[in-house]
Amino acid sequence: MRDGADRPWIALRAAVAAVLVFLLGPILITVAASFNGSARSTFPPEGFSLRWWSEALSARWWEPMAFSLKLAALTALLSTAIGTPLAFALVRRRFRGKMLVEALVAGPLVLPTLVTGIALLQFLHALGLGALVGFWGLLIGHVVICLPFSVRTVAVSLRAMPPQLEAAAASLGAPPRVVLRRVTLPVISGGVFAGAAFAFVHSFTDVNLSLFLASPGERPVTVAVLAFLEAGFAPTLAAVSVLSLVIPLVMVALLERVVPIGAFLYADPGRHR
Repeated sequence: MRDGADRPWIALRAAVAAVLVFLLGPILITVAASFNGSARSTFPPEGFSLRWWSEALSARWWEPMAFSLKLAALTALLSTAIGTPLAFALVRRRFRGKMLVEALVAGPLVLPTLVTGIALLQFLHALGLGALVGFWGLLIGHVVICLPFSVRTVAVSLRAMPPQLEAAAASLGAPPRVVLRRVTLPVISGGVFAGAAFAFVHSFTDVNLSLFLASPGERPVTVAVLAFLEAGFAPTLAAVSVLSLVIPLVMVALLERVVPIGAFLYADPGRHR
């Protein structure tokens, strides 16, 4: 009987292991290919070499990588600065056109970024702002597609926040700005920084929108990789891909050390109710 009862758990563990292999397998193969001794992308690797990592850290690749970091950081800051008060308005206030604003905020999550990139490119040219194509056009586009993450995470934190906390602070004589600074913002900080982390990662890894708004001198690393692929695949791209994966993970890990983002992601929404 015990063997029969354990079979579902064995099957579940096997399924989880299969999913992990499916998710991590390509990453591990890419890591191995980045140390390949030959100029071909083969697996298992033919020898061992750091040549491709040396090329990945050269100016040819580090410049678009630094550009992507700068773009993603500013996108995260602007998305958080705009999304936090917008989430407060959508959660705490009732106003005419609220459903329309909610639909517009959620729109970039539904609309493919490819369509958003084409639409924004045509919009800028229609207004005579074609000169913005490049860094500023990318920044505008990335804020548009990343704003929903900030709004959603802050809204979730606000709805999960015990309403009596602010009422208790106000009853003790704290003015609204003090309640906001010392009570509300610390409680929802996990949602605020989680939205910033999602915006950073989404901006850093975007390629569809960036493809239409990048300029020859100002392009993210994702667009640089796509342009390099036109000439074929080389182990250099494996090293660049590993860097593109590791950098966002390190940034999120560092942010987690300061603010408990994980507590927001895995907390029970009804714990305060």
